Amino acid sequence: MDVPALLRWYRANRRDLPWRREVSPWRTLVSELMCQQTRIDTVLPYFERFMVEFPSPERMAEAPVERVLELWSGLGYYSRARNLHAAAVALSRLGAFPRDEQGLRSLPGVGPYTAGAVGAIALGLDLPVVDGNVERVFARFHAVERPTRAWTWGEAARHLPPGEAGDYDQALMELGALVCTPRSPRCLLCPLRDGCKGTPDAERFPAAKERKAVPRAAAGAAVWRRGEAVLLARRPGTGLLGGLWELPGGEGVLGEVLSTRLGLRLVRAETVATVSHTFTHLHVETTVFRVECEGEPDARHYDEVRFVEPGAIEGMALSNLARKTLAAAGFPVKSSGRASARDARAKELAAGR
Repeated sequence: MDVPALLRWYRANRRDLPWRREVSPWRTLVSELMCQQTRIDTVLPYFERFMVEFPSPERMAEAPVERVLELWSGLGYYSRARNLHAAAVALSRLGAFPRDEQGLRSLPGVGPYTAGAVGAIALGLDLPVVDGNVERVFARFHAVERPTRAWTWGEAARHLPPGEAGDYDQALMELGALVCTPRSPRCLLCPLRDGCKGTPDAERFPAAKERKAVPRAAAGAAVWRRGEAVLLARRPGTGLLGGLWELPGGEGVLGEVLSTRLGLRLVRAETVATVSHTFTHLHVETTVFRVECEGEPDARHYDEVRFVEPGAIEGMALSNLARKTLAAAGFPVKSSGRASARDARAKELAAGR
């Protein structure tokens, strides 16, 4: 593999991203956690807002996790936000970032990939990283249909140039994102094309993984209003969508769910809409009901319940599913990932324009 050519290509073609303009272990950690399983153009406005409010781990450690979830709202995979807050607390106690791989991996939510990225990019450690882009580059370069994770990590480490790991790791990821793409790879523009065994049939490698059928579930969401306010509930801090607000409900008969989770007696229910949402592991069909209940809501299953005026919903930590059900109920909430001209420019930068 012609690593010098790869590095030259990266330095001439890398995207202008905010965490590359100003490099620090904290900025790298935040960007890497945000970018896991999420498109960069989606991440950019979130990253900018996080850096304004949480320019250091100490600043984040001072904030409640609920505030981190509020700013993360709409980005998905919320365990990343909880792990980031926990890592900030740990870093605040340590007083500095660990300077080796073992220390980095001791932080909450930091595994081999994130430790390698932070260590190589921000701390100058000779550590490889492997994500889906890197796996695809090596599988095609060596024409391997079913590369194992261990094999790919070994290849990434074998070709790593000492003292240049940060650029090398980012070059491999950038190559997979911009040139060696899953579909229609731009092989003629690839700096590694001369030694690549995957051409001219690069899309064969790696072989497509068999997709398992996603289980389906049915749930209900209750819209109970007092005046203009609507009842919202905050989920327990752990588990799926932990710590986020939603219309109360869940799987099962709605009356039983409201009784068990909130201590309410359902008097009347009228179907408003059905909302579809797919998580990585589950597809949920949620029926939204306008309801009347007797009793006072009691947070038996939730961490907190309260009636919220429409204007106050916007700043709450909401999942994309909660946004959909609220919109169906007549409470449209903009995603915190949308907004200003600066965000539009951020998308242009992500696209390389």
